[in-house]
Amino acid sequence: MNPGCPPLLGWPDQQGLVAMGNDAWRIKDACEGTVIFGGTGSGKTSGSGRALARSFLAAGFGGLVLCAKQDEPSLWRDYAAETGRASDLSMFGAAEPWTFNFMHYESLRSGAGAGLTENLVSLFMEVSSIGSGDARARGGDPFWERAMRSLIRNSVDLLVMAGEPVSLHAMFDVIRSAPPDAVTLTAQPWRTRSACWRLLEAARERAPGKSWEIDCREVAGYWTSHFPTLGEKTRGSIVAMFSTLAEALMRGKMRELFCGGTTLSPEDVIAGRIVVVDLPVKEWSEVGRMAAVLWKYCLQKAVERRGDNAGGRGRPLFIWADECQHFASRYDPLFQATARSSRAASVYMTQNYPSLAAALGGGPDGRMMTDALLGNMGTKIFHANSDRETNQLAAELVGKRLQALRSFGSGASLSLGAQASAGTSANRGRSESMDYEIQPMEFSTLRKGGPDNALTSDALVFQNGRRWSGTGRTWQKVSFRQRGTELGVPGPGTAAGRAR
Repeated sequence: MNPGCPPLLGWPDQQGLVAMGNDAWRIKDACEGTVIFGGTGSGKTSGSGRALARSFLAAGFGGLVLCAKQDEPSLWRDYAAETGRASDLSMFGAAEPWTFNFMHYESLRSGAGAGLTENLVSLFMEVSSIGSGDARARGGDPFWERAMRSLIRNSVDLLVMAGEPVSLHAMFDVIRSAPPDAVTLTAQPWRTRSACWRLLEAARERAPGKSWEIDCREVAGYWTSHFPTLGEKTRGSIVAMFSTLAEALMRGKMRELFCGGTTLSPEDVIAGRIVVVDLPVKEWSEVGRMAAVLWKYCLQKAVERRGDNAGGRGRPLFIWADECQHFASRYDPLFQATARSSRAASVYMTQNYPSLAAALGGGPDGRMMTDALLGNMGTKIFHANSDRETNQLAAELVGKRLQALRSFGSGASLSLGAQASAGTSANRGRSESMDYEIQPMEFSTLRKGGPDNALTSDALVFQNGRRWSGTGRTWQKVSFRQRGTELGVPGPGTAAGRAR
């Protein structure tokens, strides 16, 4: 098989991607989602991660790569070159010409029930959920989320009703010029210079006879009755939640990338391009996270409404997030529940369970969302780890079996008296009890790769509902070469993963 060409007959579910012993990890398995756990230096990126990434590219998948570390963009350049996909690679970042105006893109979103306002509200809330705007990060109080949604919804609706184009700058002008109190609302100087008031007047003039005339009155009521009566601190906090997000995307290179035209979009990924968001979090911090989540959410929504997947034979695509705790958001569990039918292969990689739970809000809610996400990931790969909770999770997935326990004892006796005597005794016993097939501590002994381990890292691969031929169980141990081995695809190619 030429790794630079997609299969001639399309992308059937049963097509193998990676050989794992005598079994094939297939397209259908990939589209059920994959999560990879492994401690620092465990070989998760260079082992199982490398094998999966190269197999996606060789099979002709489109893809989106979210970068946390500074070396990831160059790593994906290497993967693309090795698999003949360099011409399909688009690096979306500061040094590249690509742009994505997500506001304009979302405004054109199609589909029954889809509307500009709710598209943008959902998009903003998804991005804000990874930062300080997350209601769960504020003690679980849903007020802040509802308030943020209301602010964005009424800003967008006001612009639309006034006949103005929707943009981050326009929304920011509306919010910044809104009346801070009831007294200001009646002041003529404020009305003269306020963009909010000017748009309200324009919307009122255009509303009579329109289908949205009643909605216009609701929007006007928000800006003239509700917003001015909010407490100063409450109003300031709500505005700050929006401003923190908007300002980061309205300045410098981010303005060029997200507020100009659109030369690269999620539809390009669906058509087969590999988009690498070359704004690593370790370099770009919160701005890099926002950019990555914007791309991820827009692609997730585009995939869910894709029109090229008749009969489930559309081109598969992948969403790749190493150090996924930086990019995890509340929509991920919902998307993953239906990702298989959309032929989207999500691969999330992280050190341990607690880091992912913390990224999704922490506390009971964060753990509940983490469990929901992991429950919808069909393949779970565990590399060497020292985290107790993650290793416990792996042991519980493997499960318990009836284990035979043997005991042996011996003793000696000595009797002193008229007739001294000595003797020995021995006893053997056998009992059975339910215990883990693989003890949690064993996951800390897996090989981590590198020269000391012949460039080989070990992992346990678990797949829900599948019995691997090597073990007869839902799991098997697999050794992954870190480099120097070609793609492992059953049939043509050589093994990238070796079952043990």
